[in-house]
Amino acid sequence: MKESVIHNKMLRVISQFTAAITNLRLYSQSHALVTQHVGRAHRDLSEILDLKGSVTVFTVGDELILDNHSLVAAGHTVERFVRVIREKGVERITFLKGLSPAEFEELIQDLASKEVPAVRSWPSIKLGHVEIRVKSDAPSSDSQDVSTEAREVMSVLSSMDERDITRMRELYLLAEERKQLSIRGVDDSVRKLILEIRRNMNPLSLLATVKHNDEYTFTHVVNVCILTLIQAQRLGFGEKQLYDIGMASLLHDVGKTFIPEEILSKPGRLTSDERAIIETHPVKGGRYLMEVEGIPKIAVLAAMEHHLRFDGTGYPAVKPGWKPNMVAQLISIADVFDALRSRRSYSEPKPMDQIINILNKEKGTTFNPILVENFLRIVAPKAGEPCHGPGNDGINPSLPSPDPVANTSSE
Repeated sequence: MKESVIHNKMLRVISQFTAAITNLRLYSQSHALVTQHVGRAHRDLSEILDLKGSVTVFTVGDELILDNHSLVAAGHTVERFVRVIREKGVERITFLKGLSPAEFEELIQDLASKEVPAVRSWPSIKLGHVEIRVKSDAPSSDSQDVSTEAREVMSVLSSMDERDITRMRELYLLAEERKQLSIRGVDDSVRKLILEIRRNMNPLSLLATVKHNDEYTFTHVVNVCILTLIQAQRLGFGEKQLYDIGMASLLHDVGKTFIPEEILSKPGRLTSDERAIIETHPVKGGRYLMEVEGIPKIAVLAAMEHHLRFDGTGYPAVKPGWKPNMVAQLISIADVFDALRSRRSYSEPKPMDQIINILNKEKGTTFNPILVENFLRIVAPKAGEPCHGPGNDGINPSLPSPDPVANTSSE
């Protein structure tokens, strides 16, 4: 089926979907006008899912995006659909193959109901919403361990609009559907982010905040990108290197899209088999990125090594003496820091002083101690031992050359 035919059929689905919600607000669930629209919408959507496996639509402003194409020209039906889902705080809907009539009807009922405050996800329906807002996780102002800079609320992404955020999200949506990634547009967003970080010498306080568990992976990688770029900027990496690092950090967790959702969001301890599956994601992500045109080479290595510890342990297993790449080590620090400060399905966010203690405790084992000191100088300068050498914008003389590709040997 041609893409244009699928788009036209999806527009019919949206039209029937919206009509079903409108009529359900007027009549009972069993009314003919409701059942007719629900049945047609489910039938057409099922035909699309049989071919594509999954379909994702999401909003950007007042637009609805399907397969990277705006449906804004489709008229008032799409506008009503966007308005309906936004009333319930939904930004993204992913339908998966095997969608049952019961799941589809329940979704429509949740969206139509004035009494139901939130819309539920189902095995074949994934919903999400990401709120990008200024949020400071620094302790109160009487703490001596946290810098004034870290307590200031500043807009690192002040020049980034919703389209930039959406471009970054699309990379992971495409990976989930095993489609070919395209960095077109995202590369400009990364360069814009670098420019903002270089203009603002203060550490970031603006991070993406999760409003739904389905969105954790996307939100997390945006935060890791920001945190990694700030570390690299403070170490003196150049413009081209910062771009490569930004792309690498943005794509470091792409392997998670190969892991079943029920394992990623499991509220509790993983079994040994589930843990083994989780630990395949770095290699799967690296292999996936090898096939993506225009991706910096360091992105492949960073995807593979971001769970490799400074002392050579962690995963994937490497031969004795292997030294993790510096960019992967920067990402590892950012990765752990953001995970600790985030609310997840199985853990509450930790306070800043506890996070600092964990980072200090893991120096020399999990993390490169010099890179931890650089990071703490940004968010909590009194929490760790000072580094020797130039100021915050210089390169510590004990660090290897700031070449993200050169530091890849197993020496």
